[in-house]
Amino acid sequence: MVKVALVGVGNVAAALLQALEFVRNGKSIYGILNLPISPLDIEIVAAFDIDKRKVNRKLKEAIFTKPNVVEKYIDVKNDVIVLRGPTYDGNSGILSTIIEESEEKPVDVVNVLKREKVDVVLNLLPTGAVEASRFYAKASLEANASFINVTPSPIAKELGKDFEKKNIPVLGDDLLSQVGGTITHAGIIEFLKSRGVKVIKSYQIDIAGSTEALVTLEDWRKDLKKGIKSSYISSYSNGAEIVAGTSDYVEFLKDRRVSYIVIEGIYGIGVPIRIDISLKTYDSINAISPLIDLIRIAKLLMDKRIGGAVKEVCSYYFKSPPEKFESISAAKQMLEKFLNNLL
Repeated sequence: MVKVALVGVGNVAAALLQALEFVRNGKSIYGILNLPISPLDIEIVAAFDIDKRKVNRKLKEAIFTKPNVVEKYIDVKNDVIVLRGPTYDGNSGILSTIIEESEEKPVDVVNVLKREKVDVVLNLLPTGAVEASRFYAKASLEANASFINVTPSPIAKELGKDFEKKNIPVLGDDLLSQVGGTITHAGIIEFLKSRGVKVIKSYQIDIAGSTEALVTLEDWRKDLKKGIKSSYISSYSNGAEIVAGTSDYVEFLKDRRVSYIVIEGIYGIGVPIRIDISLKTYDSINAISPLIDLIRIAKLLMDKRIGGAVKEVCSYYFKSPPEKFESISAAKQMLEKFLNNLL
C-alpha cells in the first residue's frame, strides 16, 4: 500500500481521486507504467487545504466544491476529512478573490503525516505558492515521506540535497501533462529535427477555464510559467526562438484547455515550412497518468532508500527538473533503463 497526502484539494486532486475510483471499479487508466505497485495500492489518507468550503469536509465532497471545475465522472468513496493547512503565500493576489480562507487554526502537518504513516506527499498548490510549497516539502522531509512537486516552485532544485542526505526522493519541478501543449510542442520540434528541418521560431498560446489559468493572468505568475515552458521547449530546439505560455482565462471552458501552436522553419534547399496546431484537452485529466506513475515510483525509491531529485525520473516527468537530458526520447530511454535496474 502507498499512503498519499494531498496538499491542495483542487482540480488535479479531483481528477486523481476519480481516476483511482475508476481503477477500483475495474477500469484501466491509459498511459501508465507497468510497475510492481498497482494503482489499486494507492490510498489517499490525508489532505490539506485553506478554503473554508473544503476544510472539514470529506474528500468525496470537497473535490466537487467551488472553485473546482472538474466534471464528475464517477462517485468517489473517500471519506478522509480535509484538514486546515497553513496559508503562507497560498492566498495572494487573484487567489484571494477566489479562495474563501478558513478561520480555523492550521493543523500540525508533520504530526498528521507521521500519524497517517504517509509515504508520499503530493504538492498540488497553485503557481506562485513558493513559501507554502517549501513548508510542505520540509514537513515531508521531517516526517520521512517522499515529496512530489507538481508546481513550478523550485523545490527539487533547492532541497534535493537535503532529501538525498536522508535517502528520501523529491521529484519535481512543474509536472508535464500527459498530452498537454508543452510536451506536444516539444515533441513535434524533436520530430522535425529528426527529419532535418531547421526550426527558426515557434510560439504556443494556452487558454483555459480553471483556477490555475485565472491566477496565471497575474504578470509575475504568467512570467514564471512562460519562462519555464519556453525554456523546456527551447532546450530541444537547437536555438530556435520560442515563446510559450498561458494567454487568457475563459470561464466557460472550465477544465478544458485549448493550446494554439505555430512552428516555423526551413528544410531542403531552404524553403519554408509552417505547422499550425489547435490542441484541445482536459487540463486536470492530463495529470492523472504521470501522477499515478510518480506516486508508485516514489514508493519504489523509498523502499530502495534512493533519495534526492532522481535525474532519470525528474527529467522525464517535469518541465523544470534540476537536470535535463538532450531530448525527450533520451529522457524516456534513461527512465526505462533506470526502472529496469531498480526492479
